[in-house]
Amino acid sequence: MARTQHVTNSAKKLNVAQPALTQSIRRLERELGVTLFERVGRNVRLTACGDALQKRVAPLLAALDELPEELAVVAGQQRAAVHLAIESASGLAVDAIAAYRLAHPDARFVVTQEASSRRWDLRVRTVRAESADPRARRFFERIGIAVPAERASQEPLPLSDLADEPFICLAGSRTFRAVCDEACAHAGFVPRVAFESDSPAVVKNMIGLGLGVGFWPERSWGGLDDSSARLASIADAPFARTIEIAPTSGPLSKEAAAFHGFLVSFFEERWREPSPLCS
Repeated sequence: MARTQHVTNSAKKLNVAQPALTQSIRRLERELGVTLFERVGRNVRLTACGDALQKRVAPLLAALDELPEELAVVAGQQRAAVHLAIESASGLAVDAIAAYRLAHPDARFVVTQEASSRRWDLRVRTVRAESADPRARRFFERIGIAVPAERASQEPLPLSDLADEPFICLAGSRTFRAVCDEACAHAGFVPRVAFESDSPAVVKNMIGLGLGVGFWPERSWGGLDDSSARLASIADAPFARTIEIAPTSGPLSKEAAAFHGFLVSFFEERWREPSPLCS
């Protein structure tokens, strides 16, 4: 119920009768001596005690979910999966997985978008200088702007010149979006968002079709091939981000260690390519 915030929907997901679920929650509340849920109209929400319990129990439930896989690895029935938390440069990271599996077809991967959701071996994310992990490999890239082809030039564009343009953006929960929003704020405007999506691929395609302007990292997203838009650099400096590939704090399995080295090399190869940004 903590996820759905709805008793009936939770009962359906658990394949139990709604009265039985309600009674189980009440028994748990009596045993703990606290209220875990409160009603809000037809829905329910966690109380402060319920939220505290969920935060404590979530890692335990995640560990139980992973137990069958771990036992199968110990029994020699399958190879260990590489757990990846991909929060940035998702297209490039997925390309790396595909390339790795060409040479290692039996490699197994478990991919999530949030490192906090469950255990991870490797994490790819956008970081700020103060949060950089000293164990990680970091890749610096400028952020350009994709504009209609007729507006592109060899001269860097002042960000303020784009204040009235419709923007195609990543959804606001991503660090890349936060970096871009802060740059616009420094230039004195809030971007007029015409469309936003959680998918970088969707954002790339819409910008490429000329449906709006959009921020474009010079390395991790590659070039704007076969599109009606062109990439231009931005005069406002510094306008860039740093992508970090970090291993977990504990020891890596041999499978995760092997892919870690491959992933870093894959990114390094992209970073050696000529920048698609006008300069």
